[in-house]
Amino acid sequence: MSRAKRIFANLGLALFGVLFALALGEVALRVCGFAGPDLYNYDYWRGWGLRAGAAGWQRSEGDAFVSINRYGFRGPAVAPAKPAGVYRIAVLGDSFTEAQQVNYDQSFCAVMQRRLGKCPAMDGRKVQVLDFGVDGYGTAQEYLTLRHFVWKFSPDAVVLAIFTGNDIRNNSVTLEGDKCRPFYIYRDGKLALGGPFDDSAMFRLNCMARFESRRSAVLDLVGSLHGYIMDIRRRLHPKPVPRHVIHTERGLDSTIYAAPADRVWRDAWAVTEAEIEMIHQSVARHGARFLAVTLANPMQDLPEPAIRARYMKQLGVSNLFYPDFRIKALGERDDFPVLNLAPPMQQYADSHHAFLHGFPNTKPGNGHWNAEGHRVAGRLIAAWMCQYLADSQPRGGPATADSAKPAR
Repeated sequence: MSRAKRIFANLGLALFGVLFALALGEVALRVCGFAGPDLYNYDYWRGWGLRAGAAGWQRSEGDAFVSINRYGFRGPAVAPAKPAGVYRIAVLGDSFTEAQQVNYDQSFCAVMQRRLGKCPAMDGRKVQVLDFGVDGYGTAQEYLTLRHFVWKFSPDAVVLAIFTGNDIRNNSVTLEGDKCRPFYIYRDGKLALGGPFDDSAMFRLNCMARFESRRSAVLDLVGSLHGYIMDIRRRLHPKPVPRHVIHTERGLDSTIYAAPADRVWRDAWAVTEAEIEMIHQSVARHGARFLAVTLANPMQDLPEPAIRARYMKQLGVSNLFYPDFRIKALGERDDFPVLNLAPPMQQYADSHHAFLHGFPNTKPGNGHWNAEGHRVAGRLIAAWMCQYLADSQPRGGPATADSAKPAR
């Protein structure tokens, strides 16, 4: 055998060995349960979305079996064509709405559906709540979900679930670190899609590769290990932190609890409010009702008043509801109803000394809502919507998509 042939033969054997090891590792990780559920894939419009038909156990935060229906969202699959006698509500949101930390029947969307089914304003109609929440989404992605996916289900009402803990940052091409998503930016005074995801074909290709690589448990583990190593390096060699910076839960922003102090955050708020109004106008054009709900951040409903008081003192604010009240004021200006969940959820948490965020395998009071948090939120939203529908329906008839304007 010639030298060249021996080299190619050895390379072939080496390549076979690598591929065999990867395949063996893939099988071992999945059999041993180290591989998490493969729930997401690349999406042309939104950067990523839930993968239709995906299912698996999520145990990193809470313990729940997560399944995605044939149409690419959580909850039972419903046919796009709406049957007679059905009142449909589409809920747009991020990970709090997707709620993969709890079984679906414990999610606030499922709680809403059960509670609203007993609402007198429904006049006996069946209620269907469709959960279009996706982990990590900002308002731009929620608007594009509405535009490209929701309308074929003919909802009578659209609820925008706003998580102020990171939604405002998610909407800023400057502040947001994960740029594999569409952004709206101002160009010549008008809001338009921009940023690397829309402006660079190569960047979009890299985003596609990032999400497709998650199909491999080995590559996903390598990515996770890289993240852990980088986190350890940051802990061992921390960068100096200015004394005025307030530490908060990882992934959430403390800046939101006061009026924005610099141009970048003012722009982030301006874009967020414009995107909310885009959703409002789209819903109005389709003859449906639009309602906005601001969800509760972990610090807002932490059942430790003393800790909240120290946190507010550090921030120099008198309460933790600035983002909620600001969006409430937007609704009053633009004529759509807004429910702020944080104040009543804080009151519930204090009176019951209940941690509404956190699980046995995570820190109490941190992260996403647990089953009790979802139950409280779902009941509050359902009661508010039931009253709203009763107040806004014409006399002598049930609430419909084209009924009178919302009651103030």
